[in-house]
Amino acid sequence: MASLQETFAQRQNESAGQINNLYDRQAQAQAANLKTEYDRNLSDAQAAAKKIAPQYQTQANTLAGQYEQRRRNANLAAMTSGLGSGTGLQQQNAMRNAFVDQYGALRGQEAGAINDANQKIADLTRAYGDAQAKLRADTEAKRDQSLIEAYNQNMNRQDTQAATLAKYGDFDAYRQLYGEAQANQMRNVWISQNPDIAFRSGMITADEYKKLTGNNATNGYRGIYG
Repeated sequence: MASLQETFAQRQNESAGQINNLYDRQAQAQAANLKTEYDRNLSDAQAAAKKIAPQYQTQANTLAGQYEQRRRNANLAAMTSGLGSGTGLQQQNAMRNAFVDQYGALRGQEAGAINDANQKIADLTRAYGDAQAKLRADTEAKRDQSLIEAYNQNMNRQDTQAATLAKYGDFDAYRQLYGEAQANQMRNVWISQNPDIAFRSGMITADEYKKLTGNNATNGYRGIYG
């Protein structure tokens, strides 16, 4: 027959195994959900980032085409109206300077958009790492709490079992749980409170019975003789 410690250890191992399996499955499912969401968001962010350069290049091409068209129109107008070369040159310089400013501003906007896109990707990656760390911490905290509760439940179950046996003078369970000295102390208290049962069950001798009660005992029954 298994000892109380062996029974407790077996029960505790079973409880711990069930708890660990439960939290492992939950953590795996939650981690998979986090990964799926991260992959989707990252893919969207990367796709958006790849569109930035072509979009701004299209705008730059349009801007350059508009500048070139204005420059040709200005040259044609100068030739038709008979404006002097100095006036025509001033117009050309003004248009070129305006184009350079607009082109530079557009490329600056492109650089800012690219930086924002890269920052978003970095933020997604950092947030994913933080979410993974939080999931691990939360899982372990809940796992530990469940293991502690299971241990306490098993201990309470043992204590209840030991207390039930002790009502009938059997302190072996307490001895296994708390040691020989404490079990003997509890046993002696019980005998002092239940001398008749203790004598009938052979836990004490007739002389010990008389010391406890002041009465003689025969065949396990209290009596006063001589």
